[in-house]
Amino acid sequence: MPEVSVIIPVYNNEKFVERCIRSVMEQSFEDLEILVINDGSTDGSGDILEELAAQDSRIRYMKQENKGVAEARNRGIDHARGVYLTFVDGDDYIGRDYIRNFYDAAREKQAEMLICGLSYVDMDGRLLRRTVPGEYRKLDKEEWALRISAVWSHFYQRSLWEKYNVRFCPGERGEDMPVSLFFSTVCDKIATIPETGYFYVQHASSAVHNFRGLKNYSLPYRALENMIQKIQKTGIANSPEFYELFVLRILATCFFELAPGATPEKMKELCDYIVRILKSYFPGFYKNKKARLTSGADIPFIQKAAVKTLIFLVRTRLIYPVSRLMSR
Repeated sequence: MPEVSVIIPVYNNEKFVERCIRSVMEQSFEDLEILVINDGSTDGSGDILEELAAQDSRIRYMKQENKGVAEARNRGIDHARGVYLTFVDGDDYIGRDYIRNFYDAAREKQAEMLICGLSYVDMDGRLLRRTVPGEYRKLDKEEWALRISAVWSHFYQRSLWEKYNVRFCPGERGEDMPVSLFFSTVCDKIATIPETGYFYVQHASSAVHNFRGLKNYSLPYRALENMIQKIQKTGIANSPEFYELFVLRILATCFFELAPGATPEKMKELCDYIVRILKSYFPGFYKNKKARLTSGADIPFIQKAAVKTLIFLVRTRLIYPVSRLMSR
């Protein structure tokens, strides 16, 4: 059985997917399986994937009708056999020692989940900037679990996904954030490593660049509430304040980054959701000390400001008139 399962969802990534898959095939850590899920690609991705699968017996190639990245990842999880599990998106790639660094750190630290940094690169691989995580300390310095909230650049004990029956919620985007929220709240042993071996490719056709206005995507309404309810049943293993702050950051990201330009109806739907979630599950959200601009939390000022502004808008009900100004 392989030590590590690498799950790679692919949808119309013919410009990038060979570089992605080869970066995993050429890892210095070789005891892995590569689960590639072709999510109904209509370009040349399928031909490239079939050719690569024929070159490496560790590739387990699966095809399905287009169901979205959540369903593709879920299929990979269902078929994974490794002791550990990690994700790579089909338009990104990883450095040669990426898996080895994770694996060695997981064994050394006896961690259930690890988080590494990432390198932002352009389509030609030119470095734009890096994000390097600092130390994670339970109940004290838990910032990086919320600062890097995508499931790629994370490394998990696969048993966690079965123990807690966690899967991605289909039909919504931003589905990474609720999953990261769950594991950052319930995992007893979390660690960071100061590596930036995940290369996050910036290009105009990526989902994040087409999110604004909510024209093609739905925000993770169901996923977030489902995870909040699951956390309530499972119990919080880490800081309740950081957990609440993580939720506030997700909601602030939806409001200030992903939704601007949406229709007034979509913006009102989002406002109703934010108000309901906070008042139903976090009635004292405005008292969170970690959300203060002067808190010592290692979080960029712009993110702190977004959370603080959202708190003010919800408490004063100004969120509705402000949202109308942000709509198209």
